[in-house]
Amino acid sequence: MKLPEWAVREEIYNPGSDRDYFISRSLLKIVSILTALRGQGLRPAQPIGAAPALLAALVLIALIVMARTTAFLWAVLAGELVLLCFQPGRPLRRALGAALAGSLFCAVLVAPSFFLGNGRYAFLLPCKTFLTVTALMLLQENLAWHELTGALRTFRVPSLVIFILDTTLRYIVILGQEASDLLTALKLRSVGHNPDKKAAMSGVSGILLQKSQRLSQDLYEAMCCRCFTGDYRPYEDGRKRRFSSATGLLVLALLAYVYLFIRLEGVLS
Repeated sequence: MKLPEWAVREEIYNPGSDRDYFISRSLLKIVSILTALRGQGLRPAQPIGAAPALLAALVLIALIVMARTTAFLWAVLAGELVLLCFQPGRPLRRALGAALAGSLFCAVLVAPSFFLGNGRYAFLLPCKTFLTVTALMLLQENLAWHELTGALRTFRVPSLVIFILDTTLRYIVILGQEASDLLTALKLRSVGHNPDKKAAMSGVSGILLQKSQRLSQDLYEAMCCRCFTGDYRPYEDGRKRRFSSATGLLVLALLAYVYLFIRLEGVLS
C-alpha cells in the first residue's frame, strides 16, 4: 500500500521558545506540599500522646502571649532550644525557618513603634512570635495530623468539626495529586509558544472543581452506605496510650513554666 504524498513529505518544525516557569514552579510547590502531608502519616509513634502534647503547646502559647517581661521569654527560649537539639536536620531547618520568617515579618510590622518611643513592645512582639511559631512547629513536626485531630476529642470538640477538619486534610492530598497530574499533562502537551496561559490555568482550575464535586458526592454516598450517623470516632490503632514517663516529664515541665510565669510576672502579688 502506497502512502499519500502528504504523509511521506518531510517537514521541519522548530517550536518557538516559551516561558513555562509558572508550570514548573507550581509543580514543584505542589509536590513539596504533598510530600510533607504524606510524610505526616509515616512518622513513628511518639512516647508522648497527642492530647498532652497539644494541651502543653496551647498552655505554653497562652503564657507566652500573656508574658510582659523578657525573663519568662528567655526561659521558654531555653526550653525550646533544648527540644530543637533532638530534632533531625530537615525538621530543624523547617522549624527555625518558619519561626525566623514569622518574627521578621512581625518586626517589620512593629518597626514604626520603635521610632515612636515604644521600643520595648517592638522587641517583645517579634520574640513572642518566634517562640509561638517554634512551639507550633515542634508540635507539627512530631505529631501526625490524624493524631492531632483525634486528640481534639479529648477536649470535647464536636465530632462534626473534627470530621470536617480530618476530611479536608485528607482531600487536600487527593486534589493536590490531581493538580500535579493535570499540570504534568499540560507541560507535556505544551509545544511552542502559548500566548494564552490564563486560559490553560482556568481549564485546570475548572477540572479540579469538577473533580472535587465528584469526590464530595462519592464521599456522601459512601457515608450513607456505611450508616454514618455523625458520631466521628478517630482511629487509635487498637491501642490505648498509657501515662508514660515522657508524658510525666512534659507535665512537670509545664508546671514549672506555670510556676515561673506566676513568680516572674507577679501574678499573685
